Amino acid sequence: MSADKWGFAQWAPSYDDSVSRADLSGDWIFKDYGRVLDTVVAYCGLDENSYSSLLDIGCGTGSLAARFLSRGLQVTGIDPVAEMRRICRRQYPAVRVMAGDFLKIPPSLPRFDLIVSTYALHHLTAPEKAAAVPLLKKHLKPGGRVVIADLMFQNAAAENRIKQALREAGRADILADFAEEFPALYEELGILFQGEGFCFDGARLTDSVWLLRASL
Repeated sequence: MSADKWGFAQWAPSYDDSVSRADLSGDWIFKDYGRVLDTVVAYCGLDENSYSSLLDIGCGTGSLAARFLSRGLQVTGIDPVAEMRRICRRQYPAVRVMAGDFLKIPPSLPRFDLIVSTYALHHLTAPEKAAAVPLLKKHLKPGGRVVIADLMFQNAAAENRIKQALREAGRADILADFAEEFPALYEELGILFQGEGFCFDGARLTDSVWLLRASL
């Protein structure tokens, strides 16, 4: 996976402002951005568990990581883009920030209670997603959870139905974005995680985003 195939280094300085205005700008992918991040936190079950350590994959500028810092967790963030890492360090000095991604988790890192990610998994091809799941398990403590919110469809039929609706609505802009991305299929991810011994559940959060929770 290219470190910056999607131009995140250039986007990084304006990223937070851009996603925070997604509802106003009609951005289909980042709709309800803040609520999506808050729901990831809720699905981690911090009140019911004694979790203390967390890995944020594709941490970007640190908006999700900050939510866990405020809850007292020790947070490590990895991101393949240097400019994103620089901004995250500047905004949230308490986050340990390193280079990495789903397939390149630094081997020096310990196992974590929680692994989270938002808006990053869709940059992986289907074979890369399949390769990432056992790596996530390798870096998760027994009893831990993986919580991911990202661009995905429930299954292939839903993907076809939604894309057809977008065509009929004249949303060529969104369809063009899909040509550069690899949205996951929620049900296929469930099979992958369950094959590695995880309990799996989740929910659809917006027209474009599903959340999955995989627990050991």
